[in-house]
Amino acid sequence: MTRAQLYAAWSVQAVLGGLLLYGLTALPDLQARWGVSLGSIAAVLAWIALAAFGFALLREMPRRRNFALLALALMTVRVAFALLAVWRTSTGDPNAYLNLAKGLLAGHGLVIYDPFFGSAWRALFPPLYPVLLAGWGALFGFSTPSVLALGTLTDTATAWLIVLLGTRLGSAVAGRRAAWLYLLWPSVLFSAPLAQKESLCALLVLTLALTWVQHHPGWRGAVALGVPAGLLALTQPGAAPLAALFGIVLVGRIGLWPVLATGLRGAVVAGIVLLPWWIRNGMLFHAFVPLTTASGASLWIGNNPDATGNWEPPPIALKGIPEMACGPRIQAIALEWIRTHPAGFVRLTATKFVRACGVAEFGVTRLVAMGPPFPHLLAAGLWPIAQLSHLALLGGAAARLGRVPATLVLLIAACGLHLLLFGVWFEFGERHREFVTPFLLLALCWSYDDAAVEKAPPTP
Repeated sequence: MTRAQLYAAWSVQAVLGGLLLYGLTALPDLQARWGVSLGSIAAVLAWIALAAFGFALLREMPRRRNFALLALALMTVRVAFALLAVWRTSTGDPNAYLNLAKGLLAGHGLVIYDPFFGSAWRALFPPLYPVLLAGWGALFGFSTPSVLALGTLTDTATAWLIVLLGTRLGSAVAGRRAAWLYLLWPSVLFSAPLAQKESLCALLVLTLALTWVQHHPGWRGAVALGVPAGLLALTQPGAAPLAALFGIVLVGRIGLWPVLATGLRGAVVAGIVLLPWWIRNGMLFHAFVPLTTASGASLWIGNNPDATGNWEPPPIALKGIPEMACGPRIQAIALEWIRTHPAGFVRLTATKFVRACGVAEFGVTRLVAMGPPFPHLLAAGLWPIAQLSHLALLGGAAARLGRVPATLVLLIAACGLHLLLFGVWFEFGERHREFVTPFLLLALCWSYDDAAVEKAPPTP
């Protein structure tokens, strides 16, 4: 590694180590909130055994019989998690996306009534995931098995890209093992039976990373960059800057002018992808709405006297205000609070970051929020899997970071920069850092001994 790359590795290690310490200190609070039982211990040991089984088996390319065995184990676990959501109603985004998709099929367009704002919103959610969900639902319905199948498809595609990235960086073994752990990862399992866009977001982020790692000059590279960048902006607008950040951190390997040329051409292609959404919004609002009308609300959710980084209902005084007027009003409230409470803003921002990146209980919290009420004993059995696996990921990735390829270190650094530069200032919870998990899993699974078993040509 160069000196700059070493500094990047040390910085990432320091951040991961700090988050690990915070996550460890949070264990007593999580235990007090959810409790612990013998079932908790059994669940953790069972998850570790299954993860270790696949980890060992995937040192070599699995034969057909072993591959079928791993696939059967994964589907069994996914179905078990899906049973937690059967005959239960989700709240928040999963319910909103289902309503948007059903509204599309009913001919109402991308419109949703928000009871907290007391008005209809036509660009509150980015369009790609609800459109994809509507197309899937038109063919297979919106039952839990159907949504699970869609989530499994996107998760499997993401796992395949993890294998490709690991192979491209020098270790197909690490790629296979990281893909296995990703499909088994608690946050992924919790989201699989719900209408959540995080799986699609991770898929597109990995596509962008691979595009820069195996950079192609000219318009071929621009299309490979611009299409997923535009689709990511239509899925998770806040993650869109990753398309540029990945290129920036790899500029030393690719070259300044190739990065600039590909980036500028890719921006043109991304603009073409976004153009139908811009036209639609212009016709509806008679104004330019580039991605979503939620930016003002997201800023307020992340910056107010009671903010935690997670969603909360807006001020009651804004109820009934039209969509285009509400965004600037609620944004102004947030900016005024930031202006008058600078120290509180800094403290809250730092707290949001370490809380969202050091703790993993969102999946359990979301289950408990569903109706009918979720059994507390099950919550006590599930949260240790989520939190302890997350702590192992933070610690293991930090410990191995000095042994991984410099390109992977830089990709992880780009993810961290994105969170700090573009993410943490707004609504910022655990799900907003989920796209980093595949990269950390690759680092966790990396070792020179494993890389020597099956090696690809080094990244140029």
